[in-house]
Amino acid sequence: MFYKILFLFVISIALTNCGLLDRGSKDDVAELEPIPDETVLQEPSILIDDDEMMAQSDELGATEYVEIGDRSNQMQSEPSGTFVGQKIGPLREDYVAVLDAFNVHRDDYEEVKSRVYSSSTEFYGTVAAINTKLQLGTTPGNPSLVRQYDQAQRELDNIEEYMREINLLNQKVNADAGVVALLKSTLNKTLRLAGAIDQDHRQLELLEDNTEKLEVDIARLINEITEEISRQAGFAKIENQNLLVMAVAIRNGEQMGTGILNRSFLAAQALAEAGSPDEQLAVPKVNISGLPLVVIRFDDPDIDYEKTLFDAIGTTVDKKSSATFGLVAVSPIGKNEGETRINASKVKKYAERVLRSMVSFGMPSKKIALSAKTSGDVVVPEVHIYVQ
Repeated sequence: MFYKILFLFVISIALTNCGLLDRGSKDDVAELEPIPDETVLQEPSILIDDDEMMAQSDELGATEYVEIGDRSNQMQSEPSGTFVGQKIGPLREDYVAVLDAFNVHRDDYEEVKSRVYSSSTEFYGTVAAINTKLQLGTTPGNPSLVRQYDQAQRELDNIEEYMREINLLNQKVNADAGVVALLKSTLNKTLRLAGAIDQDHRQLELLEDNTEKLEVDIARLINEITEEISRQAGFAKIENQNLLVMAVAIRNGEQMGTGILNRSFLAAQALAEAGSPDEQLAVPKVNISGLPLVVIRFDDPDIDYEKTLFDAIGTTVDKKSSATFGLVAVSPIGKNEGETRINASKVKKYAERVLRSMVSFGMPSKKIALSAKTSGDVVVPEVHIYVQ
């Protein structure tokens, strides 16, 4: 039995080998074509890495970005190669340029202001010396006082020249403010651009902080310059009026006091009440009522009337700051028409002298009305001053 089973197993193996040999015959089996390799296409990712946003150094010549974690290191590092990072350098250059210009203008202002204060010190020292001498009494038209007066006038002219320089600096500083405003707007727009990394925003924020600080410094300097211009303009106006009074005092050899306009603090009021150009050109009319405040009789052509006139007008203005005056030239009636005309012409010249004196005291000419008349009650030319 065992041999039968062994015999059948050997025969089955033999038959199997014969089938395999027949299958490998070239005559019965067609040659098979090789299967081509399949190309695998990778779908693009919708996420873009930071490295892909960087400008390559061989394309744009920019520095390749290196991740810097610390905030202070990001603010102090070199610009990145991003689209936004490339804009930081030009913006920083603009900031440095306007900062340097502002520092120059501020230093120039401080230098000019020191010259203004130096000239003011010299001016007040000279004026004090003149007033001291006039207070003690001196000769009319003292040459020493005339030289000191000329020196004071030069110092005042220097101050006015320095103020023109400050006005020019004011324009330059305002131009700096315009540049800073434009730079600040550009920084705000750059911060909103896409394509930036944290390092870019750190540097832009630092630059924005510095720009805002510069904006504050410029605004403070503009306010200071504006106040200085206003203060020095008022100073020059008042002192020019005081110098007119001082010139009269030097000519007479005695102190006449400060200008009438300044004693009543009317400098600002006179400007406010100036009115429109048409009103300023209008000729005021004399309103004669009551007795005249001052009567000047020109029986002597060289009569000294200014001290008395100054005191009378000053007292009136102290009591009524808005007071106006009427100046009337009164000529006597002559023996004939020709003499009457000569007297009228002569008294008008005297009236012009009185008008110039009143203006030199600091009285605005628009507060003085002029008139003339002929009267049989006077025997010599007279000038009457009325309070309107």
